[in-house]
Amino acid sequence: MNRIVSVDVFKLLAITAVIAIHTEPFRGSASGESNLYQYLGVLINQLSRFAVPFFFVISGYFWGTKIKGSVSVASVSISIAKRICLIFAAWSVIYALPYNISSIFEHGLLGSITVAYCNLINLSKDPVTLMMQGTKVHLWFLIALLFSLGISSLLVEKEKQNTLIAISVMLYLIGLLARAYSDTPLGIHINFNTRNGPFFGTIFFVSGYFLANRTPEPGWFSKGVTLLGVGWIFHFSELYVLCKLFGTNPYQDYVIGTYLMGIGAAMVSLSNNALFRNDTLGDVGKLTLGIYGIHFVFVDILRPLDILISAWPWKIGYIVLVLLFSAVSVMILSKSKYTRSIII
Repeated sequence: MNRIVSVDVFKLLAITAVIAIHTEPFRGSASGESNLYQYLGVLINQLSRFAVPFFFVISGYFWGTKIKGSVSVASVSISIAKRICLIFAAWSVIYALPYNISSIFEHGLLGSITVAYCNLINLSKDPVTLMMQGTKVHLWFLIALLFSLGISSLLVEKEKQNTLIAISVMLYLIGLLARAYSDTPLGIHINFNTRNGPFFGTIFFVSGYFLANRTPEPGWFSKGVTLLGVGWIFHFSELYVLCKLFGTNPYQDYVIGTYLMGIGAAMVSLSNNALFRNDTLGDVGKLTLGIYGIHFVFVDILRPLDILISAWPWKIGYIVLVLLFSAVSVMILSKSKYTRSIII
């Protein structure tokens, strides 16, 4: 199927938001700094929370378009699952290596080896986390995507769409009650991070699948912007109430309103609006998978600078540099047949 330029451009916007989450601008600012920085940190972090839901929805959408023309849902899904497993395994190996050269400032000449060794020791003590997010925290997305794909494939093959909807909603609610809503009277406390696994990704993936049964149209842009805006309003309103009444940490991955953000973002990208039709940006957007995989290398390498520099231009520059270094690295790696399969 032909690529949709607006989707590729929106992927670039979304991966920039992911990098903003992981570089944590203004988060943990010194106590002597203005409260404005603290609020700005929360604002940037939570505004960026549309990104991962968007990636789940768009993944479900393209899976849905692929199985339309296939005689076997299972064969399409197995092929995709194999690729996800390959990418997850490859990046888990990469992040187990002593790549963080900047750690020599803290641990001496053997700093990178020391850090890699300590990380592996810690992960070996927690095999569940190792299986669910690999050797680096952001790789959880790939395993969550695998769960979403597996659940959806099984129930769509059996034509149990209503059951699929019910299960995805139930998983999302369990995820919320064990995370953002855990301190409320309805909250549950379990020794597992429900951000991992099937809890949050499935409902977005399933929604993308159902979107694939409709034909995108220009009107999706205004509808998507509306859903995205309403989602942000609900998202921040929930956070305010949770923080005010229950002392919940304002840095949350998902609340109820996040669902609308993910759907709205996907509809905007699929609308093919002229605002997102830029071939140059679209070409960079095609590299999103590789940028997602590699960006934490540069987040870690540049982290000491972030600790040293408190000026606000650096906080934005940190995001830009990680994106730039990641994109250039992926462009280089895409030239090799040995690395192309894990970055594009």
